[in-house]
Amino acid sequence: MSEKNFNVKNISKVVWKNVFIILITTIIFGLGGNLYAKHKQHTTYESVRNIMTSRAYDGANANEELQADMNLGNTYAKIIESNDTAAAARKYLSKDLRKKYNAEQISSMVNAEPIMQTTIVRVSAKANTAHDSAAVVNAVAEAAAKKIPQRVTSANKISLFSKAVADEAKSDSSPSIKKLTLLGAAVGFLLGFILSFSATTWVYLKAKK
Repeated sequence: MSEKNFNVKNISKVVWKNVFIILITTIIFGLGGNLYAKHKQHTTYESVRNIMTSRAYDGANANEELQADMNLGNTYAKIIESNDTAAAARKYLSKDLRKKYNAEQISSMVNAEPIMQTTIVRVSAKANTAHDSAAVVNAVAEAAAKKIPQRVTSANKISLFSKAVADEAKSDSSPSIKKLTLLGAAVGFLLGFILSFSATTWVYLKAKK
């Protein structure tokens, strides 16, 4: 192709070819990201049950007693997450779940966090099914209600909130299909742009010869 033939018509052809290249690479990489995410996606379920410590909180030392209980939140959380509590929790599980999970596994599934400015500890358990997550968090909460007074002699009344149910478990799927699809498409668009730019440059340089 001579330089004089490198006219508007030829430029239009090059542009459409570039658009086609970019479109194809975007679709291919976007589809690839989508399929990869679907293949690797894993869903976990989280159930929550709260524990609260309380006492009368009356008299001249009421504020000090309340503050002392709130300060023990992190201590209670560590007890709830301990292997000792997990081992005790297994007694509250069904026979099938006792076979499925040992104390260390239960402990790794559980997370306990004190809620700021309260005497409440949020207890959660993650599992591969909603049924398991609800069963584990309920068992751990029951065990913790007995373990906490044994480990902290100053602990007062331990109250358990309503039992977690499988239907209320929150699900979380990762990796995100949408995010990986968009990421793949973005990579494909960039690659297509580079390829089309390189091709256009090559055609132009060839035309000048």
